[in-house]
Amino acid sequence: MPNFVSEIVTQTVQQNNWWLNGGGWFVLALVNAGLAEQKNRSRWNWFVLSLFLGPVATFFIVVWEPLTQPPLELRNPFEKADGRYLTLAIMSLVITVGLVLFAIAGQAWYVWVASAVSAAALVAFLVLFQRARSKRMLALRHANGA
Repeated sequence: MPNFVSEIVTQTVQQNNWWLNGGGWFVLALVNAGLAEQKNRSRWNWFVLSLFLGPVATFFIVVWEPLTQPPLELRNPFEKADGRYLTLAIMSLVITVGLVLFAIAGQAWYVWVASAVSAAALVAFLVLFQRARSKRMLALRHANGA
C-alpha cells in the first residue's frame, strides 16, 4: 500500500494557471471597480487602472476618502431629437462601412444593395439631424432674445 504523503509529494503540477495568467487580476479589477463606485469614483477608470496596478489600486481605493461630490452624470444621447438623429447617423455610418467592406471582400450583389440602403438611411438621418439642430437653435435664440 503506497504512502499517502509520498503521493502528495510526487504529484505533478496542475496545468490550470488561470489565476497566474491574468484571471486573478481581472477579477481584482472588477472588485476594485465596485469599491470605487461605493466611494463615488469612476468605475471604468478604476477598472482600467486596476488592470495595470492590481493590489496597489486596491490599496488606494480602500485608503482614500470617498468623494463628497457625486460623480458626473452620464448624459443620454436620445434626450434631444438632434442627439437621436446623430446617434442613428453614426450607427448607419458604421453599418454602411461594414457592409461595403463585406461587399468588396465577398463581391455579392445583395451586400451592395444592403450597403446602398444603409447609405440612404445615413443621408436621411443626417438631414433629420440638421433640421432638428436648426430647430433647436432657433428655439434657443427666441428664448434668449425674448
